[in-house]
Amino acid sequence: MKRYTYVPPKLKPSTKRIEVTDEEGNVVCTFQRVYPNAVARVCNYVFDIDWSAQVNVYSTDGLPVVQCKKTTPWFGRPEYIVQHRNTQDIYRVTYTTWQKLAPEFKVTHLNHEYALKKEVLDWAKFLQAGEELARWKMKPTEWFKTQLEIEAACPIQEPEFFVALFHCIFCIGD
Repeated sequence: MKRYTYVPPKLKPSTKRIEVTDEEGNVVCTFQRVYPNAVARVCNYVFDIDWSAQVNVYSTDGLPVVQCKKTTPWFGRPEYIVQHRNTQDIYRVTYTTWQKLAPEFKVTHLNHEYALKKEVLDWAKFLQAGEELARWKMKPTEWFKTQLEIEAACPIQEPEFFVALFHCIFCIGD
């Protein structure tokens, strides 16, 4: 199992670049929130409206690797799209439940289907056929220090993918 940690910005609308470290303290990637334009940024700061949230994850060289973008329709729940920049793989993330505190999502990519479940005050889990492949958790008692764990059996081993996915959905979210 691989373990990673990071401390997100204290303010949700922040665009500060954050480092993600492995168990030995080595930086494996960085990420930051990106706004499509100045109007979206102002609306987010002033009115706390997150119609369009986007998280970009960069390699240690500073090159973009993964992007997670939230798209909000006029009616209904938002959809998230995770795109791997190198392979052009696209993962679509949609709600399967309407619960606000413990939401569940379906992640689809080609013919693969995953589930994403969040428990109240517990881990958010990335599952396939009921098997837990990765988990993510923020600890409010430690200044929101965030932990990411990826199992060896997980077909997606890039921490960049999971940082973009979990941070965009559960930290920025609705």
